[in-house]
This record gives sequence, C-alpha cells and structure tokens, in this order.
Amino acid sequence: MSFTPPKTNRRLYVDADCNFSVRDTSSPLLVGDNELVIENIYSGVNPADTKHATILGIRATTLGYDFCGRVLSSPPGSSFKQGDVVAGLTPSGLGRAEKYGTHQDYLICPEDMAFKVPGNLPEAHAASLPVVALVAADAMFNFFKFPLPGSNDSFVHQQPILIWGGSSSAGLCAVQFARASGCRNIIVTASPARHDMLKSLGATHVFDYKSPTVVDDILLTVKALDQGPIGHAFDAVCAVEPTPSAALVSQCVKDPAAILVGITILKDERFKLPFSLAKDDWTIRVNGHANPITIPARPDDYWKSWSALQWAVANYGQGFELPHVEVLEGSAEHVLREVIQVGNLSRGFGKIVARHPLS
Repeated sequence: MSFTPPKTNRRLYVDADCNFSVRDTSSPLLVGDNELVIENIYSGVNPADTKHATILGIRATTLGYDFCGRVLSSPPGSSFKQGDVVAGLTPSGLGRAEKYGTHQDYLICPEDMAFKVPGNLPEAHAASLPVVALVAADAMFNFFKFPLPGSNDSFVHQQPILIWGGSSSAGLCAVQFARASGCRNIIVTASPARHDMLKSLGATHVFDYKSPTVVDDILLTVKALDQGPIGHAFDAVCAVEPTPSAALVSQCVKDPAAILVGITILKDERFKLPFSLAKDDWTIRVNGHANPITIPARPDDYWKSWSALQWAVANYGQGFELPHVEVLEGSAEHVLREVIQVGNLSRGFGKIVARHPLS
C-alpha cells in the first residue's frame, strides 16, 4: 500500500553527488507489510546524518535516523494504534529508501524499530535517544559483555574501564550504562566544564582530554587503583585532531587482551565498530574503496542493545538521562545548516532535535 501525505512533505535531502538541500515532495510513500506511517513531531540530529553520505556512500535519500512522532496508520495486529506517540530509528545502507529518512514531516518506520513514548520521557528527548543509546549499548553489552542493567545485580566489575569523549552523546550513554551494569572504576575524558556532570552520571575519574599529560595521568590513576590494567576502552568520539583520540586510547591500554571499541571505522583493526543498526546486514561503500562492503547482521546483539534502550526509556529521569537537549526552531534551511555542523563535529555539547513540521 502507499500513503499520500495530506500536505507537502518537506525534507532534508542528499543527492547522488552528495549535495545537501531542502526539498518538498507530494509523492506517495510506499508502506511495507510491517511498517508504521508516522507524522513527525521531532527528528533527532546525529553526525551520521551527513557522515553516512560523505564517508559511506549512502546518498540519494532523505537524511536522519532518530524520530518521535504520531502513528497515522499501523499494520493489522500491531501493538501500535493510530494516535500513539512513538519514537525509534529507521533502516540504512546503500540504496536507502527515501521514506525512511527522519528529517521529513512524514516518514515510514518498521514497527519493530519503534517504541511507545512513556510519560517520563519528554518527546524531544525521545527523538534524541535511539541511535546513541543503541551504539553505546552495543559497546557495553555486546563487545564488552557487561550484564544488562538489572539482569545481574550482584555483578561488580572493579577493573578500570576507559570512555574517551564522555560528554559526547554516545559517551554519556556509555557512562550511565557502565554504572548501571556494575562497573566501579569508570575513567572518562572530557573538557573540564563537563567533569562534575559526568561524575554525577557515574564517572569515577575524569580527565581533561586536551591536557598534554592526560595519558600519564590516566596511567597513574590506574596504577593507584590497583585493580589491574584497563581491560575495556570505548572511543566515543574518534577525533582526528590534534592527535587522533584512538591513538591516545591505545596508549592508555597496556593489556594486550583488552577490548577496544571505536565509534567510527578506524585503520587500527584492534578497534571494533559498534553501531545502532545491527539487526540487518548493512551495505556501505567506504571512501577510497571501489567495491561495497557488507557488515553482517548481528540480530541477537541488536535485541540485547534494544533491551538496554528500553531500560533507559523506562528509567529516564531516574537513573538515565541526556543532560542537554536543544530544540531547533526556524526554517528548514536553518535546520540543515545545524545538521551539517553536527556532522562536522563543530556544534558543541548536547543533542539537538528539529521540530516538525519543517517550515
């Protein structure tokens, strides 16, 4: 079946030549058997919105992955009904259907990638949460294999873990997941202005990532803790300047058996790649590579991450939060400029969401 928007569907778009623009369309959206039709309320902004186009070749599509919106229609037998306020994320990969982009006023979402928004979770925050929480959960619970929050309340992990870029959105989620899982020595890097906030969320030792002695300071703290070397490290930013953060993480990790995770594809093959869309195979074309590559699905891992996301949703405001969420107002052109800034990692602290309909 298809859905024809009742009015012009304004969207943020990237064409095949990687040009970003605002487009209007009245074209029907094709609805699959197990898909929801969503009238958007907020769309969440992530670096991936533009980076997947510029770096991974996912083009000729509508931008965006996170959303919070109202169900206009659902398939027969669905647990969702018309009028439900839901949040979630949408599929990706080469050839991504335009209907899945969340930076548009009407979109389509597979029903198993959406959840009902409870009263404790503000709608703008709901649109900020799925991608970053699932990425952090993939690192914490699938690669690091820490127990899910509440699944093993007797678990205590004393060996220090390192989260580089703790005030990034994925870093904030990782800190809180680590605390809820039972980690007791959570070492984090961030700018000094974020140190107190990170300690309130569960970090036990926080360091200025710009300090010329940051690696030595972390190693001295690890030695003083006397709980063994860092066994798990998550680079939640993968910054490249002035010194690649992955290189600094590597200098902090002296255990050859340590598990390293980085939020983007890195040349250092010791770093595993967490991502939010592990449910299905993910085909991309990395810059500099002639042929597409397919990252195999990890459905069991995905559903474990989804369980962690649902824990975060249920406990939002009392055990888990995104401390700063900004709502973007103004024209669609203004929103697009902000989305591009986020992709360039030049927007600063906090999550941003775009209010819909886009003007």
